[in-house]
Amino acid sequence: MSYKTAKALLKKIEKLPRGPEWTCDVFKVKGDQLGEDGKCATQEVELWRRDPVECIRELIGNPLFREKLQYEPQLKFLDAEGKVRVYDKMWTGDWWWNTQVSVLF
Repeated sequence: MSYKTAKALLKKIEKLPRGPEWTCDVFKVKGDQLGEDGKCATQEVELWRRDPVECIRELIGNPLFREKLQYEPQLKFLDAEGKVRVYDKMWTGDWWWNTQVSVLF
């Protein structure tokens, strides 16, 4: 490992690039067990989340992913005649083709 203590690990983590901010929503949920008062017990729960649009914007704008992103469907074949089709990534499947056609027309 490149660190020897928890403090050294945290220093490395602090050097990582920052993405979209985290937000925390706290709310109460009613459980399926009874509390001391005979009513359903409640518990405070934290929901930590990021804005998905900001996350996508961050990924698309990251130069490390530039060569990995695919914006259009693709037909891939194992043979030159185009008889043996390859389905290995989301953009090689029929779903993407069908979705794109339905959006365009």
